[in-house]
Amino acid sequence: MNTSNLETLIKLMNDNQLQVLSIKDVGTEYHIEKAAGKLEPALIPSPVQAQQMSDTETETGHIQKSQLVGTFYATDSEDSTEPLVKQGDTVQKGDRIGIIEAMKVMNDIQAEVSGVIEELFVENGTAVDYDAPLVRIRENK
Repeated sequence: MNTSNLETLIKLMNDNQLQVLSIKDVGTEYHIEKAAGKLEPALIPSPVQAQQMSDTETETGHIQKSQLVGTFYATDSEDSTEPLVKQGDTVQKGDRIGIIEAMKVMNDIQAEVSGVIEELFVENGTAVDYDAPLVRIRENK
């Protein structure tokens, strides 16, 4: 069976609203089955790329970077709408500031320094690469 014949069979299925079609052709059997439900293209966000910075210290604070490739979550759980930290929040070294899901494992992200959250670089549910900036923390002196 060639591609043209296959396209004709698929058109026949669509025109007649068939879910399954089985055909025998010279000793070969063909079985075509539509997937259940409507297929829609999924939008996959591109990961946040690591920005070029010479080190993690800048004029205005400490840039905490991702140590994993995965999905960043700013909330404590799927049901929660309250972020773990917001701009202006004070954090202590070791405080949980986010979660990165990598290979179906939730990994807590802890503040590397004590200070005030100056800037959040990623939003809840954003894919991140290794070394991508997550937050800027103005350190307590």
